Amino acid sequence: MITPMSRQLRAGAVLLVLTSVALSGCTLPDVSMSPDLGAAPASTTAPPRTPEPAAPATVAVADPGPARPVGDLDTGSTTRTVPAGDRALVVDWWTPEPARQWRAADTKGLQLSAHLEGGDPDLEVLVTRFVATADDGTTRSTVAEDRGEFALQPPYSYGTALVLTPSAADAGQVDLSVQFDLLVETEPGSRRYFRQTVLDSIVLPFLQEETQ
Repeated sequence: MITPMSRQLRAGAVLLVLTSVALSGCTLPDVSMSPDLGAAPASTTAPPRTPEPAAPATVAVADPGPARPVGDLDTGSTTRTVPAGDRALVVDWWTPEPARQWRAADTKGLQLSAHLEGGDPDLEVLVTRFVATADDGTTRSTVAEDRGEFALQPPYSYGTALVLTPSAADAGQVDLSVQFDLLVETEPGSRRYFRQTVLDSIVLPFLQEETQ
């Protein structure tokens, strides 16, 4: 005979069995595999790239050519003292033009004046011939020639102006030389003379044309 208590126990046992079966059919998610709780993947950020320095631009520079040497008239004038026996012939050269800017193709103007210093002032001295010659390394030409009997003893002097025509295009300078042919009296008032030649020269360099 089944009592009410036995029914309650049996019903409880059946309920427990059903509960166990229901629980065994459910699968709980693996917490360790949860994307929310797992470790975040490491993030690597590349450092900013430094730009390569740009190569400097190549600029063509004109070749200035060889340096111009110093010329005798760069300052505008020069004075030369040339021995002439027991005297000295002093030659003053000058130009009003900018000699530092002269080029081979230019026409160049200059002047000179010569006088004697020393010796017997009572002796007559004459210039019988004066010659100026220009040589640019390609052409040698006579710039001026003067003949006569020109008094040179003090207080007299001999002066002239010279014009140099254009030189060869590739000339780097022109050498200007002068020659004085003198007659010097042997004794005061004797009217007898001996000949003496005195030479001088200056160098006039040119600016060179720039080449590419």
